[in-house]
Amino acid sequence: MVGPEGVKLAGWSVLLPDGPPEAIMGDVDRWRAAERRRRGLAERLAWDLAHPNPDASRSALGDFVAATAMRVRWASAIDAHTAFDHASRVIALGGEFGRVEGRGGVIVYVHCLEGGVDDWSLVVPYEPFIGPVLVCVDDLDDHCMWISEDDPQAREALERLRTEMELAFATRATLIANGSLPPD
Repeated sequence: MVGPEGVKLAGWSVLLPDGPPEAIMGDVDRWRAAERRRRGLAERLAWDLAHPNPDASRSALGDFVAATAMRVRWASAIDAHTAFDHASRVIALGGEFGRVEGRGGVIVYVHCLEGGVDDWSLVVPYEPFIGPVLVCVDDLDDHCMWISEDDPQAREALERLRTEMELAFATRATLIANGSLPPD
């Protein structure tokens, strides 16, 4: 049944967008452009972390990362909580992620499931597990959140992220070996 309140499906009300199809498609186009920008930013950050300036110290951030990353408090970074909670499942179950290797180590980037309600990409210095963990979200445009070990809650979240990612890569390897996922 369709009425002014939306569509009724098995006891659920679904509100349909109001307006001409062009306006609705424009929103989809903007959403896709923001998603492409976020994913590209995360992959560029991963590359920059993996390939630091050879003249700089190993722990120094490159100019691009330094200009892009904003330190945030873990307690106030709700989108980062979501990314940390979901990243290991994305890795384990065949979602989109990648690795960049260089002088800065192995950097892993993970993108949320395409077309989902979340809008995050996570950049993690994986080997060694030191340095900034960065969370990109569509709302921040060309910037990202920098989660550092400044407080006990952040340290705990980072350690949990590391453990969950290690388990996710092991699970993924098992699923690939069993034929449940295609090889990387």
